[in-house]
Amino acid sequence: MAGKLSAGAQIKLDALIGARRKWDRVRMLVEQYATARNGQEQYASMITRAARDVGRVFMNNGWGVMADGANQIGMLARRGGATTTKFRGLREYVGSVYAAIDREEKKIVTEDRPDAGDSG
Repeated sequence: MAGKLSAGAQIKLDALIGARRKWDRVRMLVEQYATARNGQEQYASMITRAARDVGRVFMNNGWGVMADGANQIGMLARRGGATTTKFRGLREYVGSVYAAIDREEKKIVTEDRPDAGDSG
């Protein structure tokens, strides 16, 4: 980020950074869930709570696609089925939300540039 951001862009970026920190916790819980031998249901409930919390942050800031990804993780953690398939799905959703966070961060910074709308 070469220049200063406007107040509105800074607020959005701060919200996104806070959501990324919370999403780091979701990722950590998913990895612990994948490696746990016992007590996997405990991790499933913690993943669900953390993902719903981040989903609310996303939804309150108008990032519906990321909120949907967070809610999908919460549902998948509680769903039954083969554990390896579940872990693969959880990791895939975590990665896709990280990619969406990166895209949104770049979008906020790019749209806030003074020359973003000028063509010449």
